[in-house]
Amino acid sequence: MRFGTFTVQSVGPSTNPADAVSHYFEQALAAEDAGFYEVWLAEHNGRRYGMAGNAVVSAAAIAAATDTIRIGTAVTRLPLHHPVHLCEDLSYVDILSKGRLDWGIGRGYDAFEFAAYGVPYEEAAERWEATYEAVTHMWKTGRTKFTSKFHDFPDSELLPTPLQRPTLPTYVTVAGSDNSVKWCAQRLLPIIFGTGLDPKAARDKLRLYADTAADCGYSTEEIDETLDKTWQLKQVHVGSTTQRAVEEFRDGVVWYMDALGNRTAHGFSGDQKPYEYYVEHQAVLIGSSEKMIDMIGAHHETTGINNMVCWMSIGDQPHQQVLNSIAQFGAEVLPQLSSTRCLASAVL
Repeated sequence: MRFGTFTVQSVGPSTNPADAVSHYFEQALAAEDAGFYEVWLAEHNGRRYGMAGNAVVSAAAIAAATDTIRIGTAVTRLPLHHPVHLCEDLSYVDILSKGRLDWGIGRGYDAFEFAAYGVPYEEAAERWEATYEAVTHMWKTGRTKFTSKFHDFPDSELLPTPLQRPTLPTYVTVAGSDNSVKWCAQRLLPIIFGTGLDPKAARDKLRLYADTAADCGYSTEEIDETLDKTWQLKQVHVGSTTQRAVEEFRDGVVWYMDALGNRTAHGFSGDQKPYEYYVEHQAVLIGSSEKMIDMIGAHHETTGINNMVCWMSIGDQPHQQVLNSIAQFGAEVLPQLSSTRCLASAVL
């Protein structure tokens, strides 16, 4: 299996923006030292649960300071970006990272964030698809000429273009919608599932993906190769004992999940549930190293998903606690699971 870390760069009650930026950057460097495969970076604006309005900025800083870890946006909110700027900036970071950038894309879910940038939320679906088409077209052609309902760009040379050709590796975040799964399958784009999808539901979504892709004429080999790239986001904390880990993680999770919209955005039901519910149903993965190995192994066996994004810094988690969890996971959990891999189609 491959493991990544994830951050939305929250500014919780116990910190401030300046310290938070420093802490999240240090955590990304720690993830590389611990052997993680990738660091995934979210975008939010106008709310304290996420202050990074453009993930490319954080990606550039991490690219310049690391050597091996891959860097992914999770996600670039396509309706809120200018396609030409996006092409140029992502290409620049891909070159800076020597080809380590992955492009995770999504529509965005918070009308408040759209309003802050003056973008009508009711146009989100159309704008996200138009921006995706614009960016991929420009990367493939090396030219900026593109026309859509929202864009009319004249022709010029696109500089730079990505080091990875013809486009950056592209992933789509999916909270659980069947229509979103089908959209990805029709284009053979790999998926990053949200945290709220339980193992059985995730397996069912991958079965839907495989069936849809097959109906579109893709070969079994192509479908297997894409399913192998599926990731699932999970809130993860590992500690010296399971009981201690559960208590350490509590306040940060509760603070984040209480924020407007964050339960449904990650695939959970909209009704309020106590922290213990998420722990008992393994919607969050918390425990000692031994328990963590068992939980992730069972998840892998049920879903066939070979890649997990570990959200260790959710909400207002203490910085040193996050660093400790990253280090312990890298030393005691990752080595036991890194050689475990399967064909998703064999599980489906």
